[in-house]
Amino acid sequence: MVARESGKHRTLFPQAGPEISTTNKLERLTQIREAFHQLASGDPATALQAAKQIKDPTERETALLTLVTEWTHGELRSPRDRARAIDTYGLEAGLGMELAGNPDLALTWANNLTDGPGRTALLAHTAVSLATSDPAAAFALGDQLPEDQRRRFLDSVFAGLADKDTEAALQWANQISDPAEHDAALQAIRTTAPVGIGTALSVQDGYPVVQQLLPGTPAELSGQIHKGDRIVALAQGDNEFLDVHGVPLQQLVQMIRGAPGTPVQLQILPADAPPGSPPQTISIVRDQIKWKR
Repeated sequence: MVARESGKHRTLFPQAGPEISTTNKLERLTQIREAFHQLASGDPATALQAAKQIKDPTERETALLTLVTEWTHGELRSPRDRARAIDTYGLEAGLGMELAGNPDLALTWANNLTDGPGRTALLAHTAVSLATSDPAAAFALGDQLPEDQRRRFLDSVFAGLADKDTEAALQWANQISDPAEHDAALQAIRTTAPVGIGTALSVQDGYPVVQQLLPGTPAELSGQIHKGDRIVALAQGDNEFLDVHGVPLQQLVQMIRGAPGTPVQLQILPADAPPGSPPQTISIVRDQIKWKR
C-alpha cells in the first residue's frame, strides 16, 4: 500500500520499513535511498512495485539506482553507457540493463517496469549477456515478446553474440529453416562481424597501411599481404582499379567488405619494397570474419 497526504509528501512504501515524511528534497532522497537499501534485501518484485508508485522522476531514479547498485554489489557500467541507455530506452529500461548479468532479476525488472521497445531492448541486452553460456535460454527470452517485436530482439541477440563468438552465432543462424529469417540473422551478425579479408588499417601519407592481420582470416591465410604493406589501389572482381590515395578510411573499409566468396583485388607496396618499386597485384576472396572474445 502507498499512502500520500497532499502538501506533506508522506509516502509509505509497501513492506518498506522507513517512512518518507519530509518536504525537504535532500532529506527525502536520503530517506528513499535508505528505504530502498532495505527493500533490496527482500522480494525484488515488491521493491520494484514500490519504486513504480513513485511519481517524482528524481525520486524514482534514486530508488531504482539504489536497487540496481545493491543487486549488482556496486558493479555498474560506466556512467556514459548508463546515460546513453537511459536516453535511448527510458529510465526503467536503461537502468534495468545494469542487471543483464542476472537474467532472473533482469526479467523481473522487465516484467514490473517496462513495456514496448524498452522491454524489447532490455530483454535483448540480457539475452546477449546470457548467449555465450546458454544460447538456448537467451533466444527463448524472445518468446515473451509480441510477434512484431521479435525481429528487433533477434537482430540484437545475433549481433551481440557475433561480437563475442561469431562461430556460435553462425551455428544458431544456420539452424533457422526459413530463408528470410536465416538471411535476416546473417545480416544482423554482419553488423558486428562483417564479411571481408581481415585487415586492420590506418592511414599514412594518404594511403591505407596494414596494421594487423586478424588470425584465421583470408588476408592472413593467403600469405600475400603483411603488416606494414601499403594499399595503393583496389578493384572489385575484374573491374578497373581505383586509386585509393586520399579515400576516407571508413569508405575504403566498406569497399573491401562485400559478399562471402567474392574476390577483391589490391595493388600493394610491400613494407620492405625498395623505393620506386612497382605495386604488386594480389587477389583475396572475402569470407565471414570470425572471432571469439
